[in-house]
Amino acid sequence: MDQGLDAAQLLAELKKQDEWAKAIIFDEDLNVITHKNCAASKEELAPYLKAYDVRDNTIGAGFVLLGENYEVHRWHPPLIYGRRGDADVGEGISLARGICKKHNGKRVYLLITYELPIVSARAVPQQINFYNQYIGELEKFDIKQQ
Repeated sequence: MDQGLDAAQLLAELKKQDEWAKAIIFDEDLNVITHKNCAASKEELAPYLKAYDVRDNTIGAGFVLLGENYEVHRWHPPLIYGRRGDADVGEGISLARGICKKHNGKRVYLLITYELPIVSARAVPQQINFYNQYIGELEKFDIKQQ
């Protein structure tokens, strides 16, 4: 399963992220490295591998996680995020993708959710910092080619 990333250490660090409701770290082969409150299946994770291919397709389809549908409203690779719910009750979702040298140079994804009152302006910078500190380097994208 894990070829270089320390799953136990990553799980310990995920548990410290008390503003994230759910989190899952998986690679481009759909191997789950670890998760917090998010035992998603490979079938459910597979569409996330194509989320960066075409902006309109991703925004149109949205995300599904553990049977819940989320609207995607921001597509700024290496980050894609959105939410479900309304102004009173809601949950945000954010996907980050990068390259992990510790994992044979494979793409590794970090998917998180966060519940109100936590909003993307708070959770997404936490996600970026987590990825860069514990997983690898977020991927660089040339949006003009997308």
